[in-house]
Amino acid sequence: MLFQVALVPSHHIRRFIYKALGAEIGKHVVFHFRTEIRGIHRLKIGSGTIIGDNTLLDARRGLTIGENVNIASDVTIHPGGHDIRDPFFRAPALDSSPVVIGDRVYIGARAMILNGVTIGVGTVLCAGCVVTKDVEPYAVVAGIPAKKVNERPRDLRYEFKGRSQRLY
Repeated sequence: MLFQVALVPSHHIRRFIYKALGAEIGKHVVFHFRTEIRGIHRLKIGSGTIIGDNTLLDARRGLTIGENVNIASDVTIHPGGHDIRDPFFRAPALDSSPVVIGDRVYIGARAMILNGVTIGVGTVLCAGCVVTKDVEPYAVVAGIPAKKVNERPRDLRYEFKGRSQRLY
């Protein structure tokens, strides 16, 4: 059913349905077309956050996204996985490894965030990077695995107001 919600041609209606299904969503949040959400009852999103097309938000282990976060298209936030050393190839308990994304983070297209990562305030994750460890505030990271390549200014003041393309 959640996949079908992702195809509704209005980000206002999608946001309303996601909230009705148990997500904690702040004001002015935009879900672009084909955003897939898993574990919606464990999802928290702050005001002014924009989530791009074809994004996967896996909140089964907990996912908190701060305010004024911009997530580009085709991003995967997937804290799941199986233990490759376990003889039964079991996944860790669902109450472990939440992902936390701070305020004013920019996540570039096709970036991937894995198990239990905390992304600091003001961080930039460059396109295509794979984040496997915590990222310090205001860092710019790139690569596989993601490594710090620069820093972002600390006086960020922008606020997104939920404006989007028509019919999205």
